[in-house]
Amino acid sequence: HHIAMAEGSDPLTEASSHLGRVQALLSSEAERLKTERDKMEEDFPRLRLFTEDCVSLNVGGQIFMTTLQTLRKDADTMLASMFSGRFDMTPRKDGSFFIDRDPTYFSFILNYLRTGTIITPDNFAARDALLLEAEFYNIKPMVDTLSEFSSSTLMKDQDKMTLLSWLNWKSPWRMIYKASRDGFRVTDFHRCCDNKGETVSVIHTTGGYLFGGYTDVPWTSAGGQYRQSTQTFLFAFRSHGMGHNAVKTGVVQSANAVYHGSSYCCTFGGGHAIYIADSSNTNSSSYSNWSSAHYSFPLGVNSSHWLVGQQNFQTVDIEVFGHQ
Repeated sequence: HHIAMAEGSDPLTEASSHLGRVQALLSSEAERLKTERDKMEEDFPRLRLFTEDCVSLNVGGQIFMTTLQTLRKDADTMLASMFSGRFDMTPRKDGSFFIDRDPTYFSFILNYLRTGTIITPDNFAARDALLLEAEFYNIKPMVDTLSEFSSSTLMKDQDKMTLLSWLNWKSPWRMIYKASRDGFRVTDFHRCCDNKGETVSVIHTTGGYLFGGYTDVPWTSAGGQYRQSTQTFLFAFRSHGMGHNAVKTGVVQSANAVYHGSSYCCTFGGGHAIYIADSSNTNSSSYSNWSSAHYSFPLGVNSSHWLVGQQNFQTVDIEVFGHQ
């Protein structure tokens, strides 16, 4: 092609200058395309995340494979939020997403999201460690289960864990009656607790003592009747005879394990080992008259008043937990 040149200009110089400009344009365009390609390659795993179902998680160096459906199952969790598509998630070169947490108990978290069933370890340290992870990932149902008896204001954390171990880690337990909230009248107790299946009762007295009982026999308002049970047991976390040592005592005379009556709150054993009266926060009619014929004594104790140091007592509060 004919190239117009200015008068007196060197054709070779003009051609070289023109080619230089074209080369610069091409180089700039190539650089732009390379930048776009690099960005696409960088984004591809992230974009693929939301078009493919399988997700690779690197939790503290351990790989877990799962699906978006599983991660998004509980919308309130941190994992659902992470993989909701609202955030700029950048995977590692291998396509996995790194979470800087201990992987030891992550399978418990993942299996809950997969199945909806909460499986917990059967020792204190492991449950505590799993609770920390459940709190981090905001798995509320698991936190509630691991914080069993969490609504109790009477029991300390160690009391709750000890009680759970005595109950063979059976769960979940939720508060069905709290006297300071629902009322101290026997009618309040029966309104909240009758026909609710197995229960745990926890009693706090003005003397600072804390004790109670578990029974697998549902409470009723039946008039003056003992009920049989071989599974019922009594316990104390703070008592006159055992101080702050937690103790559990088993039923001896199973025919008189618990006593039911419309004018009785939670009452255990013949005699009775524990009797809670009407309006127990305003009088000292409640009492403990322990007999080895009905419930065993803690080791080294033989006083019928070992719970509170005397027969009668006044309550500060009562909590009853059940499954219903």
